[in-house]
Amino acid sequence: IFPNLEDLYLESKDASALLKSLCPQDFYYKLKVLNLVCFHGAHATFPIDLLPRFPKLEKLIAGCSEFKEFLPSRLDAMEKHARVLSPIRHLELDTLPCLEHLWKSNSQLDQALQTLETLVISKISDIHNSKSLAQLTRMSIKDCGMVTEIVANEGDGIKDEIVFSKLEILELHRLPSLTSFCSEKHSFDFPSLVEVTVKQCPEMKFFSNEALSTPKLRRVKLTEEDKKGSWVGNLNTTIQLLSTQTEAQIAESSSSRYMLAPSMGSIPVQLLELVKGCPEIEEIVTNDLPGAVDLLRELMGHLNHG
Repeated sequence: IFPNLEDLYLESKDASALLKSLCPQDFYYKLKVLNLVCFHGAHATFPIDLLPRFPKLEKLIAGCSEFKEFLPSRLDAMEKHARVLSPIRHLELDTLPCLEHLWKSNSQLDQALQTLETLVISKISDIHNSKSLAQLTRMSIKDCGMVTEIVANEGDGIKDEIVFSKLEILELHRLPSLTSFCSEKHSFDFPSLVEVTVKQCPEMKFFSNEALSTPKLRRVKLTEEDKKGSWVGNLNTTIQLLSTQTEAQIAESSSSRYMLAPSMGSIPVQLLELVKGCPEIEEIVTNDLPGAVDLLRELMGHLNHG
């Protein structure tokens, strides 16, 4: 059964046992998905030495662990691990609170991950190496409370053009400290970008400082369910407008007794993002008018699926 295994879930003790096992190197030749979870303690390290056992690995998921470093920064280890990482197309990192950085830019490991197509990051603090992922088609960053920007300059002083040539989908969800995609003076080119979702990022005032090209993009969504989205000429202007609207709605809602009334007919998408942030509201829907129950049902339906 094991030689035909395609999906494997390992905790710390399992990984240690596998590293010590005498299984042939090609025993897990067909494995495509590897889940690594529950690596705890001050000395928890990402078990990258396991990866050579899975030469067909396409999807790597690491979560609920205390790694300080996802990929090694030791020069003597880079070349070996670069070969191992090159087949991976999907990388998902979730709940790694001790992570200090993903990997060092401009290294052999950095080059090995050029084939990465999907990057999903949730509940970690540092994601500033994303600018090197040229083949990425989807980037999803969620629930990272300390992240202030997605691409940082890293102190190298170079103000170059950064091209995400294949990125089609960008999702920024519940990032309370995010102020921009990049605050440095890089220009950006997203020739394939068609979908951007900015959900519950209250501090995001603009996308980037310099030239920005998104020739295929025609909307920015506030939720996954927002089919229409918003668009005002370009991505930067749209982000700025949404930020201004959100601030105005929060200010208005915080002093209101009622957030919604049945006369509104339907729930505006922007208001769905504000329900949790208005402590002064006495009622979500005033119930003294016809239609209140129907409107409340619609609101609850949106929230339950949000």
